[in-house]
Amino acid sequence: MSATTTVSTTDTVTRDKYERLQYTGSAGIVASLEDQRLVDRWQAEYPTWRGEHWAFEAAGTRSPGRLRPINVVGRRS
Repeated sequence: MSATTTVSTTDTVTRDKYERLQYTGSAGIVASLEDQRLVDRWQAEYPTWRGEHWAFEAAGTRSPGRLRPINVVGRRS
């Protein structure tokens, strides 16, 4: 990694939030993505990403919608 490379942080969501996002089609497992180049880029840009899940971040007033890698925290008993 070069000195000018920016390392991005990976958002972590609870299992319950992930399941709600998944139910609406706004999240899923990486195997459901068809673009391996995107997955490869995420692995390079997000070193803390576990490589398992993604989510869609809806467009806001200041940013367009985008796919992003996420980590999911397991349920606690």
